[in-house]
Amino acid sequence: MTAHPAPLHQPTRRQTTLHLLLTHGGVAAHHTLTVHTPTYYGQHVLDAARAAGLDGWLGRRLAFSPQGTAGGVTRAECVWHLHSAAPLGPAAAPDEAPARAIGWRQAALSLPPPTPWFHRSWRALALEWLDTELAAQGLSRTGGPEVLKHWQISLLWRVPTTGGQVYFKAAPEFFAREVHLTPVLARELVGAAPGVLAADTARGFLLLADAGETGTDDLEGLMRHLAAVQRASRPLLPRLALRDRGPGYLRRWWPRLLGDEVLLVGQPGGLTPAEAAALRGRHTELDAALARLAASSLPPTLGHGDLHSGNVATQGGAFTLLDWSDACCTHPFLDAQPASLAPDATPGALAAARDAYLAAWTDCAPLDELRALHSDAALAGELLRALGYVDGIQGAVADKTEWHGVHLDHLRRLLPGTPS
Repeated sequence: MTAHPAPLHQPTRRQTTLHLLLTHGGVAAHHTLTVHTPTYYGQHVLDAARAAGLDGWLGRRLAFSPQGTAGGVTRAECVWHLHSAAPLGPAAAPDEAPARAIGWRQAALSLPPPTPWFHRSWRALALEWLDTELAAQGLSRTGGPEVLKHWQISLLWRVPTTGGQVYFKAAPEFFAREVHLTPVLARELVGAAPGVLAADTARGFLLLADAGETGTDDLEGLMRHLAAVQRASRPLLPRLALRDRGPGYLRRWWPRLLGDEVLLVGQPGGLTPAEAAALRGRHTELDAALARLAASSLPPTLGHGDLHSGNVATQGGAFTLLDWSDACCTHPFLDAQPASLAPDATPGALAAARDAYLAAWTDCAPLDELRALHSDAALAGELLRALGYVDGIQGAVADKTEWHGVHLDHLRRLLPGTPS
C-alpha cells in the first residue's frame, strides 16, 4: 500500500536496536544487536544475524518502535522472531528490559498468525517450488534469496540465478487476485506487469522476471505510459472480473469514512475533534467532485489502486508497473497523480507530467475540462487509497495493530489548507 507504518523516505543515517528472538523446539534465545540498515520489512535482518554468528530464517516482526531523530540519526527499536536452524540451549531474558523481553519470548514461542511464511516449515516448501520452477526455465539458483519484504500482506525475495536475478512473491489469500491477474497483464498489456515465469494460484506464488530499478527520472514518460496501459486495458475488462472501485463506490463509502470510529477521534494518532469537523466540512465539496468524475466522459479502465514510485520499474527506458494487489476497475484519473509517483518533483514538473498524461485523453474532452477532472481526482484518489486499508487490509490481517490508523495519512491530506 501507499502509506506504511514505517516511513518510505528515510534518512540515510540510522541506528536501530535489533532484538532477535531465535526459537527451536520450544526454546527461545534472545540476542540484541545494533544495526545501521533498514529492518522494518525484514530486509537486512538475516545479514545482521549471520554477522553475529546466528543461523536461521525469518518468522515475523514482533515489535517496531520509532524513537525519533537526534543529531541527524534516526533511531528505532525492532524485534524479530527467527526460526533457528539448530537446537538452542536455555537462554534467559536480557537484564535491561526483562518485562518486555519476556513478552517477546512468549510471542516468539506462541503459534504465529495464519500468514504462511511466518511458520517454520513454509520456507523449505517455498524453496522447493522455486527451484522446481527455475529448473523448468533452464535456470538454477546461485545463492540464497534476499528478503525485500516479509510482512502480513506479502513476501518478496530477490533471487540470484544463472540467468540473472528474478523475484519470488507470495501473496496471502485476501490478495489472491494479484496471482490471477498478473500473468494476464504481463501477457496482454505491454509494460503493465513484469514477465511471469511461473504462477501458482493455489499457493499464492509468483515467479517474476527482473523489470529493472524502481522509480524513474522521466515522470512525463511514465505518465504517458500509464495512459497507454489504461486505454489498452479497456477490451480486457469484461474478462478480468475486477472489483468496482470507481467514483460511485467512493461516494457510497465517503459518509462512512467520516464517523468517529474510522477517524479515531480522541484516540492516540487519531484526528482531533477540530480536524474531524474540518474534514466533515468538506463533505459537500468532495461529493460534488466524485459526482463530476462519475458523470464525465472518461471510460472506466484497469485501476492499480496503489500507484507510487515504489510500484514502477524502469529498464532500458521502458516502464513496468508492479504490485497489482489492489487491482480494480475505476476512473483512470484516480491512479494518475504525478505527486504520488514523484513526491519531490517541482510544481512545474508535476504540471508538465499531468498535461503529458491528459494529452492521451483529449479525444474524450477538451484539455481544460480534463484538467478540472484531474483536480477532482487528486482529492478522490486519497479516498481510494484510504479505503484500500479500511475496506481491505484492516479487516483481513490477523494482527490489526500494524495497520491501525494508517488510512488517516490519506484522509489528513484532505484537510483544508493541506498541500495536495
